[in-house]
Amino acid sequence: MRCNACWRELEGRAVTTTCGHLLCTEDASKILNNDGACPICDQVLSKSLMKPVDINPNDEWTNMVMAGISPQILMKSAYRSVMFYIGQKELEMQVKLNKIVGQCRQKCEAMQEKFTEKLEQVHTAYQKMAKRCQMMEQEIESLSKDKQELQEKFAEKSRQKRKLDEMYDQLRSEYDSVKRSAIQPAGNFFSRAEPDLFASPANIMDNRDPLRQGKS
Repeated sequence: MRCNACWRELEGRAVTTTCGHLLCTEDASKILNNDGACPICDQVLSKSLMKPVDINPNDEWTNMVMAGISPQILMKSAYRSVMFYIGQKELEMQVKLNKIVGQCRQKCEAMQEKFTEKLEQVHTAYQKMAKRCQMMEQEIESLSKDKQELQEKFAEKSRQKRKLDEMYDQLRSEYDSVKRSAIQPAGNFFSRAEPDLFASPANIMDNRDPLRQGKS
């Protein structure tokens, strides 16, 4: 059996109340000195409503108390004792259950706080990531515009290069044509006989003066 106030194991003497609850002598004295109430049902207790009992009576005392009592009264008392014992055990189980529930509630509250903290951290990280993604999207859009401009400039440069290539090919063709036409007439001129420097002077003069050759 346990005290219904401090829930310590009872040994020796205890105090029972008319409301059906059990107290240790220390808690019973505190309640009487403070004009308090029963810790279970909140009934205001007084000395007349509290009776001392022996938790572990010896066999001699039990036999003396039960001597001369009819079986009906003994059965009735036994029934009340059993019901009181069952009620006390139910109270103990309820207190243990409430304690376990309280511990679970504390753990749940601690877990809820950690979860809320983690959730806030995740939300903050998500906001940062979303902002970073937005900045990256803007950067990608800017790079896409730059790419489009570069493609347009590259296409324009390619057109200009093709025109320059065409002009170069045309100029190259004209140059080759002029070069061929400049070389071909030079080959049609008659070759002129070079005077023999080792010939006689008379022959040299004759070769230089064609009129003399006609007169002769």
